[in-house]
Amino acid sequence: MIKAVIIEDEEKGRELLFNLLNNYCPNVKVLDMADSVKTGLAAIKKHKPDLIFLDIIMPDESGFELLDHIKDMEVEVIFTTAYDQYAIKAIRFSALDYLLKPIDVAELQNALKKVEAKLNGKINQETMNESLKIFLENVNTHPHKMKLGLPTQNGIKFVAIDSILYCKAEGNYSLIYFKDHKEQDIVTRTLKELEELLTEFNFCRLHRTYLINLNHIKEYRRINHSSDIDGDGGCVIMVNESKIPVSRDKRKVLLARFSKPF
Repeated sequence: MIKAVIIEDEEKGRELLFNLLNNYCPNVKVLDMADSVKTGLAAIKKHKPDLIFLDIIMPDESGFELLDHIKDMEVEVIFTTAYDQYAIKAIRFSALDYLLKPIDVAELQNALKKVEAKLNGKINQETMNESLKIFLENVNTHPHKMKLGLPTQNGIKFVAIDSILYCKAEGNYSLIYFKDHKEQDIVTRTLKELEELLTEFNFCRLHRTYLINLNHIKEYRRINHSSDIDGDGGCVIMVNESKIPVSRDKRKVLLARFSKPF
């Protein structure tokens, strides 16, 4: 049984989430509900829950500020928020979970499955605490200096965005290649998910299986002479001499990006 506390300033929002949990999530027991950071902290200290549902925008302090008080505690966090593009990006970059209001039952149940996996030891508490700390750093830093949380088979690896050379699709997983070492990481994100996160950081999808960091291109060749890679739009040579195929329909996209300053 997951012991939970709801921290939400609007009474209607608290009651709605409580009813969703009560009706559709029998593995969750709500121990308390709070309407502010102050009362939320009191509830957390009193009940020592496994999980808190935390609204980002509240009257006295933001949910972000509450995290400063709990970042060393053994507690999972699911954010609840109306659409806030920057906040959501910081959450996703830090490999944390969030629910958009109005909360969807299926998304709530899926988020709780992840919490159960963490509580069962598949992701250790040190990793969770690191996620919270990275999130707080990301919220307070320039977007291009944010760290990206990469879910791996061993936990979550946090990396600087510009350290990534390119990403390669492997079914529902992705291989991440870095500019400073030859090893690669297998992460439990699809290439599409990585593309959504990284496009604004000068990453470009040049092929159905490749997403590259344009900052680390050495050369573009209009003709692909290699039989090892399938790219009828040519290929790019990365700074580590890796050859990445370019599909025909993506060649114009690449050349258009080259025409703009990086």
